[in-house]
Amino acid sequence: MPDVMKTLLLNPPSFENFDGGASSRWPATREIESYWYPVWLTYPAGLIPGSRLLDASPHKVNWRQTIEICKDYEFLILFTSTVGLESDVKLIRKIKEANPSMKIAFVGPHGHIKPEETLNASEDIDFVTRGEFDHSVVDYAHGKPLSEIQGVSYRKDGKVVHNAERPQLHTEELDALPFATDIYKRDLEIERYNVPF
Repeated sequence: MPDVMKTLLLNPPSFENFDGGASSRWPATREIESYWYPVWLTYPAGLIPGSRLLDASPHKVNWRQTIEICKDYEFLILFTSTVGLESDVKLIRKIKEANPSMKIAFVGPHGHIKPEETLNASEDIDFVTRGEFDHSVVDYAHGKPLSEIQGVSYRKDGKVVHNAERPQLHTEELDALPFATDIYKRDLEIERYNVPF
């Protein structure tokens, strides 16, 4: 098996007393505590050997603990949202201070819609994915250069480069993805998830 970067997929700590759901964080105060599975991160987690999925909020993992965990990894895939971007940028600054060689990718809807704005939010972000990010981050974890990966935006010589779009996955490719439940069992405490509506 070729070398694979030691990879952490992170749904980062939420804001105190704010809700989380739909694989992200919501800008609403918590009335009841409920969390949904971080399904979007499970597919690349299943495709990257030796990876770990950390869903911080439901597992009560705070910033300090997250930073400590990140010291053991080479590549961080962070699922960000519009409401969480500012907080996530502050978090990765602390992560980079603790692990300066770590490579960081931001994935999720905000980076897809505003890749340049997301990259410009922090020099600590190595690249942003656009569209379906599963195979883009897997390619990077396996050592493929950013210049050869579809669906990513990154900096080169002080300018933002937007590679060609990655085609959407079709039925056969979707069927080939690992089962999300295998990753839930491997990395998550399933008792922490519920949707009590």
